[in-house]
Amino acid sequence: MAGDGAAPDPATPAGAGWTVLLDGRGLRTPAKAPLVVPGRALARLIADEWAAQETHIAPETMPATKLANVVIDRVVPHRAQIAAELAGYIGTDLVCYRADNPKELAALQARHWDPLVDWARTRYDIHLVTTTGLLAVDQPPATVERLTRAIEAADPWRLAVLHGAVTTAGSVVIGLALAEAGIDAATAYDAAFADEHFQIARWGEDAEQAERLALLRRDLDDLARIRDALNAG
Repeated sequence: MAGDGAAPDPATPAGAGWTVLLDGRGLRTPAKAPLVVPGRALARLIADEWAAQETHIAPETMPATKLANVVIDRVVPHRAQIAAELAGYIGTDLVCYRADNPKELAALQARHWDPLVDWARTRYDIHLVTTTGLLAVDQPPATVERLTRAIEAADPWRLAVLHGAVTTAGSVVIGLALAEAGIDAATAYDAAFADEHFQIARWGEDAEQAERLALLRRDLDDLARIRDALNAG
């Protein structure tokens, strides 16, 4: 309210969406396009990232800003190409390639991956072929078609979230489940890196591996937070 001393909200309506004002000016992408996002919640997330910057801007602490830039400058003009790239993961989806030995690893994979296979079957009315062999297996044409349609149906913002999740996890199923709020970031992380955590439990973890996994977990957390902001409108 005017006169109460509160700073003006930097998230402000802009046409059909929202933008973020910095020193009274709307943010722009690296390609100089106006940074306009579809909802206030995402604009607030971006505004909070900018407010947290100090002497130097640290891009690695600004995932929502980065995603908005990518959507506007790259996803919108190349949406079909990006969707096709993600569809290419269907034939090699992580959750479809299982170990038969050691039995403890097979059980761990089943615990993390079977619920995701069940989710995809119910959500898209598909059958996913799983294997314990080394050779690639062909998924049924109807499965490929329906998963491809699900990818193509995503708007540019959710396609960017999906792209981040799929490429991090190596799985369209995990990516779709995260992007559609079927699972949280912790579940996605545990499923995506079940094999690696099995090896860590056996042989231990070095500092470099721990740092890499922490960054991947942070990436999935960021994607889930952006997803929630998009869903909040």
